[in-house]
Amino acid sequence: MKFSKRLIYPVVLIISDMLVVYLSFWIAYHIRFNFQPFLHFFPANKGVPFWSLYKEGLRAVVPLWILVFILWGRLYHTRFMEAADEFLSIGKATLLSSLLILAVTFLYRQYDYSRLVMILGFFVSNALLFLSREFWKKGLGHLYENILNQETVILIGSGKTLQTIQNLLKRDRHKELKVFAPEEFDAFKNAVSAGSDIREVYVAGEILKNELLQDLLDECESQGIEVKIVPELLEMRMGEVVVDYSLRIPILHLKPLSLHGFRFFVKRAFDLTLCLIIIAILFVPFMALALCIKLDSKGGIFFLQDRVGFKGKIFKCYKFRTMHINAEKILDEMNLPSFRGGPAFKMKGDPRITRVGRTMRKFSIDEMAQILNILKGEMSFIGPRPQVLKEANGNPEWAKKRYRVLPGITGLWQVSGRADLPYEEMMRLDIYYLENWSPGLDLKILLKTLPVVLSSKGAY
Repeated sequence: MKFSKRLIYPVVLIISDMLVVYLSFWIAYHIRFNFQPFLHFFPANKGVPFWSLYKEGLRAVVPLWILVFILWGRLYHTRFMEAADEFLSIGKATLLSSLLILAVTFLYRQYDYSRLVMILGFFVSNALLFLSREFWKKGLGHLYENILNQETVILIGSGKTLQTIQNLLKRDRHKELKVFAPEEFDAFKNAVSAGSDIREVYVAGEILKNELLQDLLDECESQGIEVKIVPELLEMRMGEVVVDYSLRIPILHLKPLSLHGFRFFVKRAFDLTLCLIIIAILFVPFMALALCIKLDSKGGIFFLQDRVGFKGKIFKCYKFRTMHINAEKILDEMNLPSFRGGPAFKMKGDPRITRVGRTMRKFSIDEMAQILNILKGEMSFIGPRPQVLKEANGNPEWAKKRYRVLPGITGLWQVSGRADLPYEEMMRLDIYYLENWSPGLDLKILLKTLPVVLSSKGAY
């Protein structure tokens, strides 16, 4: 019963994806051969083929796409994947599927299928698959919260890592969390014995030393419950851990920084390209913004502040000015309180902010001036935020690792809560980013930045 219940969502999703892929190519066919604005630029010189020919080909294409989704896209493994992650996974899977189809059409000469239909099918399917999956997530989430029984996930142990896992699991609306402290071992044992809908058990901290734990975990495995051991070490929380079998026994190996050498060159090339595109598109709006800043209050267009950057070097960080020119003096005189722990100062309703500045801060427009820092090689679009000297001096020793990459305009903690996050959690997200960097992670952060900025949550 438990096994079949877990299959409901992926089976429904597979059927839905098959229908969406079919519909996408039907739309692509009609855009290519029946949509007059498109035909104006790409006329059908060879005539309009019958849809039945494409319909016949889709009998092989649709199953092929679903197979790629299963094997390489892993699109049926996680039910409540974040929107940005799902968009990227769909994009990679549909790109591979499209390339396979194009390769087959080159080999299959019985009928010459339109390459434009294949290309349009790629773009249309990306959009429709993403929208349909978001619909199913909303619908399934409503069912689990109001009608269906949620799957139980048990967490037992102690430590900050377990707390982090708890926060991450709360996003899964189909899961009900039960948390037990190490001293509540008997209650944990009773829950395992009585629970029929337990999906996973996470174990961490001192409870791992309990001699009775192994027998209980064996019982979990016999019931089909997944058991996951969480190592409680600072370095493992901060770094990318892989299993090393070089000594023929499993040893946890911490990988070095992933952002160096050729990868750094790729990231830098991306930054410069994006800078030129933004300047070309937003030059006139930037000029209008500069005029508004000058008319709103006395002072310059830019606010320059000493920040700690790559390898701990001090540089002048640009921002469009959002405060009155005597803001630092006001801070010292009024002794304004910060609502966030740690050395970083943040205040809701800060009286030093101008009228135009309040709008700019709400949508993080003031940060766009740091494009100048990117062009000078002092910053990147994505990375740990550059800290003011006071904040940097209050960093714990482990947090100074963040200076080993260029600071960024946006980053992982900006799309994970912005200023609402505790200071220590912000630092941990920065360290995670520099140890797990990839082009895909950068793209994910960029995709998540726009909706976060538009929501204005955590911006002060």
